[in-house]
Amino acid sequence: MATIRRSGSGWQALIRKKKYQGQTSKTFSSKAAAKLWANAVESSLKTPAKLDLKPPQILREAIDLYIQGPLQDHLSGANEQYPLKALANSWMGGVLLEELSIRHFALWRDERLIKVKPNTIMRELRILRVLLDWAKDELGCQLSSNPARELKVRGVSDARFPYFTPAQKKKLLTALGQSKNPNHKRLTQLALATGMRRSELLAIKWSDLDLKNKLVHLSRKDCAATGRQSSQRFVPLSPQSIALLKNYPKTNPRVIDLTIGAARHGFNRARKAAGLNHLRFHDLRHIAISNMWAAGMNALQISEASGHKDLRMLMRYSHYQLGYGG
Repeated sequence: MATIRRSGSGWQALIRKKKYQGQTSKTFSSKAAAKLWANAVESSLKTPAKLDLKPPQILREAIDLYIQGPLQDHLSGANEQYPLKALANSWMGGVLLEELSIRHFALWRDERLIKVKPNTIMRELRILRVLLDWAKDELGCQLSSNPARELKVRGVSDARFPYFTPAQKKKLLTALGQSKNPNHKRLTQLALATGMRRSELLAIKWSDLDLKNKLVHLSRKDCAATGRQSSQRFVPLSPQSIALLKNYPKTNPRVIDLTIGAARHGFNRARKAAGLNHLRFHDLRHIAISNMWAAGMNALQISEASGHKDLRMLMRYSHYQLGYGG
């Protein structure tokens, strides 16, 4: 049997087969991925009937493997875990994968509609579609089709029109300024000045900045629906964002010294204190981009700053309430 052990921040798989002449060790970001690789290597020396790793039989098992494996590399993996764990602990978790059908998902949808809005269900459904594709294509689960891709959710509208007046902005920043950690306020200030995603802002290091040429180097993974290949881009910085950055202390390699969890908790606490329960952090990106339209920037200039590859998606922001949050 292969040995799976900790190696730095990851997991290392060691192959112990005496006659094996290939790669004998490999390091992965998760223990589950290390096990999968080790079993695949050792299985290549056996007959198919003696494979050590059996495909998951029920939905809960597939969800657990997905969380321990591919989800670890997803940009929004922390957010995707919550609905997946809730589903795994529900009656759906015990359904056999080979029996999973659209009728199960229709019942799940109707139960969820009592508690959440259609848009929330649609976001969770997108996660499940990717999960079941992975279980079928990479784990060999007995799924004749992907029932999550067949389900329809009525009343879904992806468009949000965040309304953010200067007075509301002042209340939010005041509430954030009362936090013990000044990085909470800095994160929101930069989000409004740049239109960047929270994950992008939290990942920026001082070494990524070129204030002289007004540029920042961003690196991020694409979402699971389009593959996990990383993308690199240089983003122009606005005068407002440069002024903010010049005033921030360089006490840490990262510009914003916060974890994703701490950033989420700090923003939620501040928005509630400011009476802005409707506001999401991602709305700050919408507001920033709408202000770019209001300032007279064209689509190509804005896409360079926002990172939108599809101009049709970017055009949606041109219809948001302009002139607020600036």
